[in-house]
Amino acid sequence: MIQNESDRSFVEELYNRYSSTMLYIAQGILKDRSSAEEAVSQAFIKIIDNLQKFRFENCNKTKGLVVIIVRHISYDMLKSEKRRHSVPLELLETEITAVGDDAPLEMIVSAESYHFVMDCLSCLNEHYKDVLRLKLIYEYEDEEIAEMLAISQENVRVRFQRARKALMQEMSRREKGNE
Repeated sequence: MIQNESDRSFVEELYNRYSSTMLYIAQGILKDRSSAEEAVSQAFIKIIDNLQKFRFENCNKTKGLVVIIVRHISYDMLKSEKRRHSVPLELLETEITAVGDDAPLEMIVSAESYHFVMDCLSCLNEHYKDVLRLKLIYEYEDEEIAEMLAISQENVRVRFQRARKALMQEMSRREKGNE
């Protein structure tokens, strides 16, 4: 996959420096060592495919990118695993009537809302998307996000406000389109 020796040594350096952090993050999300190792492998494949984006002198920026990549891959793996274990609609209907009216309906509405928001989020600019995910989904503080993305805390706050506004506009646009 890697043609020249300098790229090979660069990837080896990335692996030596960040693989344990990436494994820790993936294992925290996936709760399984072998799945976490698979996520790290997929992350390094993605890194190798986009190697030109990882030529940074600033190690915080590199660390931020590898963390975001392995998080996204881990959450994608988690989502696909949940889809594989999803309950067929017919079975869900029988469970709804067995449990009661309120709780399952709230769970369905909550899941639908989550998927709607995530779908709208996927249409946003990458800078906005990353800040929103890091802040709202991964629950990082502004200081941590600033360090990961190698930007100022003020820039994190500005991106977050703009991202929130863009997300609300996208959600509004889609809701008007469905009326």
